[in-house]
Amino acid sequence: MTKGAGEILVGDRVTYFTSSPSSGGLCRHGKVVAPPIADPYTAILWVPTRPDGAADDTEPTWVRHDRVVDIIPARERRG
Repeated sequence: MTKGAGEILVGDRVTYFTSSPSSGGLCRHGKVVAPPIADPYTAILWVPTRPDGAADDTEPTWVRHDRVVDIIPARERRG
């Protein structure tokens, strides 16, 4: 995953590992629901994501940037 915080936008679709990639973790898909946030103490970038199939009022799942394996920009899905 090579995109930085400024390149992940609200509405983008992401595929991410739910556990460690080295342990053969499962992948999930979801939609970015807010701008990514960097933890000032650890420098870890977190991406608030709504997993596919979750209700619109569901709290976001916070996905570590290094667990994101694919991003489909929202603008590529349109028309």
